[in-house]
Amino acid sequence: MPKRSHFIAVVAAGLFAGGGIMVGLSFGIVFLGLGNLVPAMSGEQLVELFPKYWIAIACTIIPVALTKTIALFTATFTSPKGNGVRRLWVWALCLWLINCTITVGYHLQVVIASFQGQYSPKEMVSTIQMWIALHWVRVALALASFVFAITATLRAAIKNKLNKQT
Repeated sequence: MPKRSHFIAVVAAGLFAGGGIMVGLSFGIVFLGLGNLVPAMSGEQLVELFPKYWIAIACTIIPVALTKTIALFTATFTSPKGNGVRRLWVWALCLWLINCTITVGYHLQVVIASFQGQYSPKEMVSTIQMWIALHWVRVALALASFVFAITATLRAAIKNKLNKQT
């Protein structure tokens, strides 16, 4: 049976990827609109509301992100060396760390600047367009990390089952 840390890492990775998709689709549509169906927010609305929406996002996603971080580190460094499983966990962790780097290097900076009122309405529109575009890069990284975590867990389970049969 896979380790509990593997299970938690897979669940947290999946939750984060799903949360990222939800943010991109729901808030992305609210911020940028969806053609004639949903009008885009004006720059003034974004300046006022983006920080408030971000608080709602953060309350949900930060606990998942922290859980994912701890679980991926645990799963990676408790997996045995040399059987290929650890390498999959390393990939899952590395993709997650790239995701975190983009988050801290860009997304968090935008959030902080928006809380400080540093954007004009015109700047805010283009900033949120970039924020959402880079968000989809993070979603792709999160999905890939999730796939590596699933693959690592399945490979570990198969290896454990084969070892018990011999």
